[in-house]
Amino acid sequence: MKQRKKQPGVTRQLILDVAGERFARDGYSGTGLGPLVIQAGLTKGALFHHFPDKRSLALAWILGDLMNAIGALWGVPLRGIDSLDGLRTFCRARSLDLRPGDATSALVALAAETAAVDLVLGAALEEVFAAWRTAVAGLLEKGKSAGWIHPSIQPAVEAAILVSAFSGLSVTTKCNPEESFRRTFATGLEGYLETLRPQ
Repeated sequence: MKQRKKQPGVTRQLILDVAGERFARDGYSGTGLGPLVIQAGLTKGALFHHFPDKRSLALAWILGDLMNAIGALWGVPLRGIDSLDGLRTFCRARSLDLRPGDATSALVALAAETAAVDLVLGAALEEVFAAWRTAVAGLLEKGKSAGWIHPSIQPAVEAAILVSAFSGLSVTTKCNPEESFRRTFATGLEGYLETLRPQ
């Protein structure tokens, strides 16, 4: 029998990929390690070689894959925006694209489930939220400097409002997945964003 070549980096990422899919779909409590290793096609020994328990696995996924996914979904595109109209268009698109199980929804759902009962996971999730708020605040600061955001706007405050609004939308979308609801949200958000424009 030919022995399989060990590739610890590949195995670790496979575990993280499957765990991320399950955390996003089933939540932290609903993600069992047994079904996870079966889905990954691995043994529990392989899992425990990389992660001693579910919490360490969740932490690695939150601070690695989930942080990167939120950065790709929010941080990277925000850096390319150079007008309030561009921000409005981007926010409308994100509103309409939001789905249960995507990175934004996974972040919010895990925070709602675990942050109050597990301070370590809560702190890790807050790091992801903080990076998201920082990206939004950075764009608004850039807009103030360029003159397309009102000079009295406080970027950190507005970033907290925007991130909270999208977080709330991700929860509400689970109850009302209709696109018409997301369109209504996007329209209201565009009205709010107009208040940031210099008069």
